[in-house]
Amino acid sequence: MNATKPALFANSPYLTGTDVSLSELLSYKQQAKLQLQPVASAAYRQLAGNYLAKIKGRGMEFAEVRRYQAGDDVRAIDWSVTARTGKAHTKLYQEEKERPVFILLDLSDSMIFGSQFVFKSVQACHLAALLSWQAKQRNDRLGGIVFNQQEVAELKPTGRSKGLMTFLHQSERLCKARPFKSENSAQSLFVQLKRLSRLVQTGSQIHLISDFSQLDQNCQKLISQMRRHNQISAWQISDPLEQLLPKNVQQARVKINSLYGSGFFKQKDALQQYQDAASERQQKVVSTFIKQGIPLYQLCASNSLMEQFHVTAR
Repeated sequence: MNATKPALFANSPYLTGTDVSLSELLSYKQQAKLQLQPVASAAYRQLAGNYLAKIKGRGMEFAEVRRYQAGDDVRAIDWSVTARTGKAHTKLYQEEKERPVFILLDLSDSMIFGSQFVFKSVQACHLAALLSWQAKQRNDRLGGIVFNQQEVAELKPTGRSKGLMTFLHQSERLCKARPFKSENSAQSLFVQLKRLSRLVQTGSQIHLISDFSQLDQNCQKLISQMRRHNQISAWQISDPLEQLLPKNVQQARVKINSLYGSGFFKQKDALQQYQDAASERQQKVVSTFIKQGIPLYQLCASNSLMEQFHVTAR
């Protein structure tokens, strides 16, 4: 089922439900100035409990060593200098002025779907644009991986406006691309996570934007490795039809084609099985990120992106 052209909301950046334009992505410059709080998925909040990872602050870089003073953190004592001089010395750190931000943007086949408002791929591009503008506002260097089923753009972290504009251009280009399917398609989530793990720099902020339909044990291992030395946030883009079929389907013989298989559904029990299978898949995604201590935020393709954020005062 394809997304129909959405009704235009007041000040909405969406021009079409199936593709993005550069002007749409540029429009998020103003929204990035707002203090936005993403809403964690209900399933994640319920399962996370006390294990919900706190958002870490910016990294710290070494500044200098000075004589120990009362009140200094003993964990910051520089023992090598202390041993050499015979007097206690403390390491001082300062907040990093910038840090690399990497965005992995999944525009593969499973993302080219939407039942109500926009394709998941379009929503993913809008989210990536918002995160990109926020990085630019903080003077962070921006890089990442943008990929569809047959092509990938690998972007090294770059500062100023160059990194931002390069990322937005590649997002627009690969979102619009509709290459025909091929048995040689190899741009899987695992392949791109492996590529990202080689590109990412220690101490970086990493945003993973996907529906995570291809999340398997191999992907989990790569994410776990990157998590050890970096801050990661996971952004899951979903569509209501993936979780629950309309009630009127119960009265019709409807064929469902999806990444998880296809078949005809005409009985209530079969529809319940569809919902149960969807719930089980989602539970696995949520549990994976909880075990990693990674915040998971779920955004839907059926509503405007900005309607899914809380705006708080600075």
